[in-house]
Amino acid sequence: MNLRNRKVFWVLIGLVLFSRTAWANPAPLVTGKGKLSVYLQAELFSRDMKVDAGKDRLRVARQEVQLTYGLLEPLEIFVKAGLGKVALEKADLSSQTRSVLGMGFRGTRPLSGGYFAGLSAQYRFGKASRFERNNVVFAMEDQWAEEEVGFFVGSKDLISAPEPDFRFYTGLRFSGRTDKLRPAGGVSSTAKQDGSIGGMIGMDYSESKIFHFGIELGAGDRSNILIRFGLVF
Repeated sequence: MNLRNRKVFWVLIGLVLFSRTAWANPAPLVTGKGKLSVYLQAELFSRDMKVDAGKDRLRVARQEVQLTYGLLEPLEIFVKAGLGKVALEKADLSSQTRSVLGMGFRGTRPLSGGYFAGLSAQYRFGKASRFERNNVVFAMEDQWAEEEVGFFVGSKDLISAPEPDFRFYTGLRFSGRTDKLRPAGGVSSTAKQDGSIGGMIGMDYSESKIFHFGIELGAGDRSNILIRFGLVF
């Protein structure tokens, strides 16, 4: 079973587990059944890529709006749209800002002692058509896609009062990215992520289950920082 098939397998197992479980209390880190939330998030990351016979370092900056719906008490689904830029260090290429689209889910399961475990998965894709090198803009298509599956465990609420809710979590993630590069009038090439396993730590803060703030740091498959603000309706 290759890496992508293993990701699909664990995602399906996670969906079955969360969909067959009844919940008496709100699950941590998720929106809640029947609720809608809107998040603004920004991410910076870099990762090593295999480009034909060589390697390069890909850097990405993006900002997204994420619309989330609580399908079940412990399970939320989401779609996202935003803008992003990519750059390849060795090739000295930087794209112009282009759209980013994505979708995914996240679920959490309370454990004894106030702790919790969770599973998340998401898929992003986009296309850039113009790049810049040494202040010269030229046409080159970059059609890219990313997939990620994460497993995490977290702490009980670190504040004893019912509100606010303040939690930490850590976990493993399995990810991949492919960029199909097609220069105008040139030879096409493919860049694939070098290394698929990484780790992350994060913090989530919520006030009255309405306002959310989170920050996440990661390393291994990619080095990243993610910051997000959200409102639950």
